[in-house]
Amino acid sequence: MSWCFGGGCDRRCFIRAGIGTAAWAALPAPLRSEATAATELSVVVRPPTLFAGIRGPITDRAQLEPRVKALEAACGDSIAGPLTHIFRFDTEVEGFDSEIGFPVSAPVVREAIATHTLREMHFYSRRHDGPVATLRTTAETLYDYMNITGLSPELELVEVYRDHRPGTPLGGRVDVMASFLAWPEVYRAQLERALDRDIAVAVWAGGEKITPHTPVDPRCDWVAASIGRLKKSSTPDQQFDILSRVALVRPPEEIQRFKAIYDETGSVEAVFRAQEAKLSATRTGGFVDPPRVDGTTLHISKVPYNREAYDRATSPRERRKAYCFCNLIREAEDPKVDPIFCYRAAGWARQFWEPILDVEFTSCAITHSILKGDGFCAWDYRLPRRLGA
Repeated sequence: MSWCFGGGCDRRCFIRAGIGTAAWAALPAPLRSEATAATELSVVVRPPTLFAGIRGPITDRAQLEPRVKALEAACGDSIAGPLTHIFRFDTEVEGFDSEIGFPVSAPVVREAIATHTLREMHFYSRRHDGPVATLRTTAETLYDYMNITGLSPELELVEVYRDHRPGTPLGGRVDVMASFLAWPEVYRAQLERALDRDIAVAVWAGGEKITPHTPVDPRCDWVAASIGRLKKSSTPDQQFDILSRVALVRPPEEIQRFKAIYDETGSVEAVFRAQEAKLSATRTGGFVDPPRVDGTTLHISKVPYNREAYDRATSPRERRKAYCFCNLIREAEDPKVDPIFCYRAAGWARQFWEPILDVEFTSCAITHSILKGDGFCAWDYRLPRRLGA
């Protein structure tokens, strides 16, 4: 079994095509499975976990077998949990960014094996009892379920091989775990950090009823009400501070190549050009609204989730469903959420630009938003110091 790709894989491609098929880019998005019920899924919170693994791109599952043998020999009595395979997305690799390894009780130091701590993450999990070749089908049901609940995928897909024994091929019972951004929990923590306690409690009101299984429309209604209360109870800079920190965690590997360009050239425009070249080769296409900098303001926008559908869109609803990466806004029937919610998208871009420019953004203005009828979402960061072109 082989896979076919060029230039790496992001989570959208994986979700649409899954594992175990060639020419994945030509496959359509899986249809939402209404048969997927909460009773078939569990929610797993992975605590910070010491993990010894071998990480490297793969294009075929057969490439994992020698890695597993090396790990079993090196980890020995330090193994503290089942064999675990992690896919990471939106990183600069050819093929799939793969890490296979074991939770361990102590660091393992061997060539090609790295011991590190996996961060806490939330997952939808489902048991897979069929062939390894059909793991993609189980993964698809988890991502379909995120559409139903309006929670967005984080950048890990995990396979936990419960029946694995040393010297045996991969197979048996597998827990397939798709990570999601636990938005309400992160949002509450940021409210409590940035606001007075009584204000944070008032803004959060009703959040205790929201669970990982809450459907998208009731979830969106609560988010809209809470964001409305936040807007009345805080300054724009506080809103940016809170909501920009309620975003997916961006992989540092994706940032380093662009930081090297800026460090070498000192040119923001050079980074813009490199981004455009990369994005133009993906299903998003390049920027609808080109980024720009005037020395004191950095203007950034989002690319569409599905460029082909976006270009075909003839109504605001079709445009929203083709443009928004956020499952909540994309999948809700009629999201009436204040555009300051787009500070979350600004938070994804913030993680990119702050380390590249070596600055901290404290002020940002939403200039365009799908949520107020614009054709795209964009914002202006106020730069703490003047930049050259």
